[in-house]
Amino acid sequence: MLVCIGLSFYNAEKYLDIAIGSILNQTYTNWKLFLLDDGSTDGSLEIALSYATDRRIRVISDGENKGLIYRLNQLVSMCDTKYFARMDADDIMHPDRLKKQITLLECRQEIDVVGSWAYSIDVNNIIHGILRTKENPNSILDVFSHKCFIHPSITGKTSWFRSNRYSQSYIRIEDQELWSRTIKRSVFFNMTEPLLFYREVGVPYLKKYLQSMAGERKLITVIYSKKLSLMRICMLFKNCLKSLLYILLTMFRLQNILIKSRSNKIGKREQIIANLILKNILLKKK
Repeated sequence: MLVCIGLSFYNAEKYLDIAIGSILNQTYTNWKLFLLDDGSTDGSLEIALSYATDRRIRVISDGENKGLIYRLNQLVSMCDTKYFARMDADDIMHPDRLKKQITLLECRQEIDVVGSWAYSIDVNNIIHGILRTKENPNSILDVFSHKCFIHPSITGKTSWFRSNRYSQSYIRIEDQELWSRTIKRSVFFNMTEPLLFYREVGVPYLKKYLQSMAGERKLITVIYSKKLSLMRICMLFKNCLKSLLYILLTMFRLQNILIKSRSNKIGKREQIIANLILKNILLKKK
């Protein structure tokens, strides 16, 4: 079953080569990859073009910077396969990600979107823990507790993505808004194993984090429209508290403490295996 992988990038020259390499390293080989440039001003486009000799890879660039949400919807529109897989330019696919997700989607046709757990990694490709999501997310609370999906880990029916576009009104939380809008009428599932190396530790993040939290407050007020709703008040308070804590930790350069706290400890044996997998991917790019 042919699957389309959509990867939008903007000034991602530091990690793009590794991200593409992890796709080439997939044990599932029946795929095609769209590399969509969002007006990069560094060497990202040149890196992407260096892979254009592979017939499975298509590089698209219009020279404009239109933002991730616009590009995500563009990638979905370009996809002409049964399944669409998300990928980010600074993350790394586990070699078995596509094989396991496509096999599941083919066996369980009722599932619309499947995600997975992820290894939390830093800017130097060091693994710090495991990010876990709920196996069967089915409520708004799952979305706001960040237990629904790790966005770049998802693969799903292209028809579902076409019927449920990302909203331009929710920058930085376009995924969270999409899940909250569709979770009651969709079937979501997470594979309870890490199939992605998710880069988050050590990444400069304050501005983006505060944008995300502002977007989340907006989404909370839309979903919980009654001003005196206890749930609305509690969620807004929690959001503001987390924002303040992140600002304070950043002032003392301790923000990684908060980021690392989101992941679960990894066992010694699993750490060794994960490191070997990651090392193998990185060695193939040297």
